[in-house]
Amino acid sequence: MRRRRADGGPRESVIDDRSVVCSYTRNFGRRSSELLSAPRAFSSFTGYGTFNVLLLAAALPIAWTGIFDTTTTVFILAAAECDLRLTFIRNGVLLAFPFIGMTTTSFLWDYITPYIGLRNLFVLSLFFDTVLNVLSSAVESYTTLLIIKFFSGILVGGPLSMATIYLSDFHSTKYKASFTRWSTLAVNVGFIVPAILAFSILPQSWVMNVLNRRYTSWRIYLLVCSIIPLLGLLTASSLPQSPKYFLEIGRPDHALKLLRIMYSVNKRKSADTFPIKALLTQQTAYQLSLRSFFRQSSERLRLSCYNAKLLFSEPYLLVVSHLGFLQFSSMLAFNTMRLWVPHLFIILNNFDKERWIEDRRPTMHEMLDPRWSLPAREHFNCSNFDELCLTWTIFSAVFQKSTIIALSTVTFSFLAGILATSKLKKKTILLTTFLLSLISSFGVNWAYNVTYMLILSSMIIVTMRIAGNIITAMNAEVIPLPLRSSSLSVLTTIGNVGAILGNLILSAFLNMTCIGPFLGLGCLLLACFCVSFCYPEPIRASPRSLTQSNA
Repeated sequence: MRRRRADGGPRESVIDDRSVVCSYTRNFGRRSSELLSAPRAFSSFTGYGTFNVLLLAAALPIAWTGIFDTTTTVFILAAAECDLRLTFIRNGVLLAFPFIGMTTTSFLWDYITPYIGLRNLFVLSLFFDTVLNVLSSAVESYTTLLIIKFFSGILVGGPLSMATIYLSDFHSTKYKASFTRWSTLAVNVGFIVPAILAFSILPQSWVMNVLNRRYTSWRIYLLVCSIIPLLGLLTASSLPQSPKYFLEIGRPDHALKLLRIMYSVNKRKSADTFPIKALLTQQTAYQLSLRSFFRQSSERLRLSCYNAKLLFSEPYLLVVSHLGFLQFSSMLAFNTMRLWVPHLFIILNNFDKERWIEDRRPTMHEMLDPRWSLPAREHFNCSNFDELCLTWTIFSAVFQKSTIIALSTVTFSFLAGILATSKLKKKTILLTTFLLSLISSFGVNWAYNVTYMLILSSMIIVTMRIAGNIITAMNAEVIPLPLRSSSLSVLTTIGNVGAILGNLILSAFLNMTCIGPFLGLGCLLLACFCVSFCYPEPIRASPRSLTQSNA
């Protein structure tokens, strides 16, 4: 279909939701003009039931793979320290590298997906991710592991983050809110599984020979975790392409066949009774020759740049800056603490209390000093102590508590999402989370007790996850629909940058003092607490700018 440009120029071809026309053999009491609908609207006739549940179950390993790729490294740092010659600085760089991969390439996938299809993209990415995960369990070089984590981050920031987008094409807007809530809960359960596996495997003194290579517990752990992308590869291979994709590539017969299957499974009726008998679609850009790929991609890039320019100009600039600052801070705190707590508390649990001779309790920085650890007892007086690699005792209780933290994060985030149904409730939850997190940040270094330190650290993780979800919900409220996707992409990138900087800054300060990063984090969260008193109002954009953003 064609639309006249906002500047009065000639009409131009555009791809929008109304480019698809459906023909019915039955009249449902609607005018023919109201039967023009987006592909997702067809799902309102297929219902929501068994097919959608099975589809969600099949897509879960795909979504979990992205979580595993950014999480499993956290649990092996202490066990792999001597094998990979890890230090605090090296740990921070290693934890930041997946986010670097996510940030540098995430914008590319929007241009590739329409030509390949999400299902095909899932299969390719999961195949390569499985290979990368298996290789990571066998690496001997720190540099090699960095490269693997960078490419894993590229996959996480692209195909593996699109599982919920794929699933949304199979249900109508009627079920959108309910589906989003429960599917997000199911996906977030993936944060708990790596901790459970770490609790089961890493404290063990297992040694295996695989292809003449010695596999200790941390390598076995990574090898076991590679089962998730392999399982995702198997389930992704059985997933159908979405009806929307079939219509976009000009195959309405395939789309209709899939809709009939969905109808039959969900309604438990014969596919022959499906009310839609034919789908008609106009030729779209995806049906053109391959030579038009770069032309279409450049047009999409132009549109993305225009939307980004629009977001960072009036009247959007103030609101985007407001949300961006809150997102940057919350994701910095969440991902930094989430990725460092297991390793730091393994070291804290290795603190040698019997050798502490001061008449005061040690601070966190002193407890993290390798010279005061249990493994250093026999080497304390060695002249080359700084060159020694200490073997930490892996306490299963640390991973057990990490599992509890992950479970608490998932549970409270889900409950907060149910409660945040109004502007006042969102604002109250946001203020409460930032208040609790800033108190925890200021207090964690002077807790003087490992249990209290863990409680305060976990408080930051839980509250900042909730804050991040509330900020995303705020974005959906205050940004106009045509720019909402672009704004969400900007917020995601800002959050990833926060995760990168947080891990690098904390690792740099741990060798000097723990007070600096936690005080700095507390001051940052204090600023967020103050900013949260101002809840942004929805923007009423000019019709001209929104029309151009759709064109």
